[in-house]
Amino acid sequence: MIVMKFGGTSCGSAEALKRVAHVVRRAQADPAAHEVVVVVSALSGVTDMLLGMAEAARTRSRSVDDMLAQLHERHATVCHALGLGAQCEALLEPLDVLREVLPGIWYLRELSPRSKDFVVTHGEVLSSRIVAAFLTAEGVRAHPVTGWDAGIVTDAQYGEAGILEETWTRIPQQLPLATGSVPVVTGFMGQTLAGERTTLGRGGSDYTAAILGRALGASEIQIWTDVNGILSSDPRLVQGTFTLPELTFEEAAELAYFGAKVIHPKTIEPAVHAGIPVRVLNTFEADHPGTVIVRGPRRTIRQVVGMACKKGQVILALDSSRMLAAEGFLARVFAVLERHRVSVDTISTSEVSVCMTVEPKYEPALRSATAELETIAHVEIRPGRAIICCVGQGMRERPGTAGKIFSAVHQADVNVEMISMGSSKINITFVVRDEDANTVMRELHARLIAIPPEPLPG
Repeated sequence: MIVMKFGGTSCGSAEALKRVAHVVRRAQADPAAHEVVVVVSALSGVTDMLLGMAEAARTRSRSVDDMLAQLHERHATVCHALGLGAQCEALLEPLDVLREVLPGIWYLRELSPRSKDFVVTHGEVLSSRIVAAFLTAEGVRAHPVTGWDAGIVTDAQYGEAGILEETWTRIPQQLPLATGSVPVVTGFMGQTLAGERTTLGRGGSDYTAAILGRALGASEIQIWTDVNGILSSDPRLVQGTFTLPELTFEEAAELAYFGAKVIHPKTIEPAVHAGIPVRVLNTFEADHPGTVIVRGPRRTIRQVVGMACKKGQVILALDSSRMLAAEGFLARVFAVLERHRVSVDTISTSEVSVCMTVEPKYEPALRSATAELETIAHVEIRPGRAIICCVGQGMRERPGTAGKIFSAVHQADVNVEMISMGSSKINITFVVRDEDANTVMRELHARLIAIPPEPLPG
């Protein structure tokens, strides 16, 4: 059995949905697949539209009726282009619920996290109904299933809900496969034990696919998107990038966390737990083999297999002689950051200093924490920095990787402000100025990645 997830770009238009139907039909006809489960995101742009509608209702900045009419038109246009005009109003019936909810937000001028989740989940509900109807019209019998009806149970952390253990037993019970009909499951959402809708946060539809794959014992989880797998680097920054045919789970998670946006790191977790390969494929080039992410070692080794870059980051640098042989110094620092709700990405320490990076959204909180931090250290905040992460299983087997990386940085005539090596021993991360990042990425890619891989020893 395979789980196939189709993202917003794959569901972005009638033409894109026709490609989805072709891919699903081909998979269902493959005897090796046996059963197919489809997971869909909202139509491209609809999630942002729904969030905007909810906020506009709260602020009374737009007419609720006008917003609902626009949302109806967006989906009705796709329905008619797919030949589903006769079913259109029935398929878009969930909009009737929004017609009741949005005026409530308007009158109360209040938008709670729970209400926001309730509104935003309608994108996936609508797309699952349209996709299931079109698959059926194309000869692949299918039916829509919401994430909660599929058995996904979460806590009440609206906007970023966590999966409860009950999920793993409920899904096999609530999502029977031997019916001859393909379930088209809404990505991105679940339900609390009290019956309230929740969303799973960024990458939620990928996460849904991985959850279903683990619970149902899938042979493969497929993430269908608009690129040919995971690339060796960002093609907007580096020329000559190429699709990585195979990555380990560790490598994929590191690249995703540090900026490779094809998948979200959380997507990997259920698949890692169950040892299920994840394949990243292109809906618009369905014959391309894409990238397969596996638990075990790859069949070839590169010292550095790929790179990712996160620009616009902020360095927090603390210097104090009181760190020397002092107990609890870092605990005091992180207690201050916790009080100000600042999350740290990377960290590097020495006897008398500590450097860490945070995302730009935390800069205001970081500046408000400065007064407290200055009671224990000299504080320097440096915005406009880029984190560059070099990842590769080969770092374990081949000495001298760090030397080659920083030799390339030297050739680019760029200064490194911070270095951090991950505990997994498969990544080396360092920080440069934003304006230097492109030059460094190009030099690294040419010297360490754009070379033939070596065979795995033994």
